[in-house]
This record gives sequence, structure tokens and C-alpha cells, in this order.
Amino acid sequence: MDYKLYQLDLIKNNYQSFVSDCNLLYNLIHQKTKNKDTTWDFDKYNIFQLSSSSVLFYNLYKELTLCIREFIGDSRPLWIQCWLNYHKGSQVETSLSEHNHPWDYHGYICIEPQDTTTIFHKGYEIKNKVGQIYIGEGNGQNNENPDLTHYVKINKPYDGVRITLGFDLTTIPNKLLQEKFIPLL
Repeated sequence: MDYKLYQLDLIKNNYQSFVSDCNLLYNLIHQKTKNKDTTWDFDKYNIFQLSSSSVLFYNLYKELTLCIREFIGDSRPLWIQCWLNYHKGSQVETSLSEHNHPWDYHGYICIEPQDTTTIFHKGYEIKNKVGQIYIGEGNGQNNENPDLTHYVKINKPYDGVRITLGFDLTTIPNKLLQEKFIPLL
């Protein structure tokens, strides 16, 4: 299976709290990195480490783990890096223009996706919705799946912020992956 969508009531039922926590996390990351685009500083932090004292993010991590394990279909060792995509207005189309993920699997969690669609070269589109998780194959270490290159399109201009959490998964054991990857239990 190329990909699967999951819908989390946890995010829908705690929407305002997730948005508020993401705003705080954005400010924390911005202070540390001095970069306003937290997406491209993905290699400098893991959002689940930064939010480790949040009960909401603890529960999100638990539910995400269940979704990932169901998608993968086994309990082999996995490591995850996860970052905050936080974009005002048309910044999303610049920051999340055509790109890929050189890992075994890739996904994202929609907190406040605005009216956007993620478009994959492989010929499918994902209409992003609050609480939705996308999990799919990555491009692979050697870009074996170039059709999984994708970008985000704004369907309707928005005034607020588009908030998603991007993540990559790897199955490669015993490779030093720096601090951005953490074990997925």
C-alpha cells in the first residue's frame, strides 16, 4: 500500500489546545534557531522532545505510534524525526514547494491545515483536514521512489497560520542518526 489516512479525534476534540501548544513551540524553536521557518530547521530538533512535558503531545505520540505500527504491519525497530510546519499565508507554497523525503516512510499530522492539498507526483492528492494523519512510503535512501515527490497547494487564501507536523521514519538499525531521531516504541 502506498499510503493510508487516519483521522484522530484527539486533535479535533482538543483543537484549540493543540494550536496554542504549537504557537508556543513555534516561538521556542524560533528563539533557538533564529529562523522563522521551522520546517527547514527539521534537523535541529524533534517536536516530540520539545513537547515532552505536554500531556496532549504525549497522547498524540501514543496514537501516532499505533497508526504507524498498523500501517507498517509489524513491530520491527523504527526511529522517527518530527518537526513543525508553521506557515502564514502564501509561505506554505514557497516552503513546501516540490520536495521529497529520503527515508523509508514519511507522513504528516494536520493540526490547522487551512484549505490546502498535498499533491504527489505519483498521481494522488490529499485534501488536508484537521486531525488527519497521512502515512506513506518515503523516497528511500537512494531516491528509489521519485514519484513520491510532493508539494502543498493553497486552495483558498487564508489569514491565519497553517500548522502541520511532518515526520520521517527509518528502519535502518545501528546508524547514528543524530538527536533528531528518537525510537518509536
